[in-house]
Amino acid sequence: MEEHEDADVWDSFEKSVAYLKEVASLYQSAFGTRTETQRDCPPATSKKSVTKAHLDEAHNQAQQALELLASNLLNASMTIVNSIEKQESEADRLKQKVSDIRKTIRDRQTSLDQQAIRQFYASHTVAQ
Repeated sequence: MEEHEDADVWDSFEKSVAYLKEVASLYQSAFGTRTETQRDCPPATSKKSVTKAHLDEAHNQAQQALELLASNLLNASMTIVNSIEKQESEADRLKQKVSDIRKTIRDRQTSLDQQAIRQFYASHTVAQ
């Protein structure tokens, strides 16, 4: 389930980038720079007429696209941070497990050493 949520975050991020590119393309076609051939023409013949309503709508679309991108970028960032935190937590858990295993091995070896020493002394005291 969590992998599905991560995929949704990245899918939303990619969609917001595509939306922002679409808005940028609309901006360029409506208000964009003149092409090389248009630059050779006098400014009066290549001038576009843009109403305030068009400017306001374009501004709103751009702002929405940027807000969506920012929101999805934040979600993607949080997904990355959560993933890193989980990996760090798992690494800490594994380090503790390795430490516990090493301690168990040391304790077992100490016990075996003590047992061998007791058996050695027991066999030598009986033999005398």
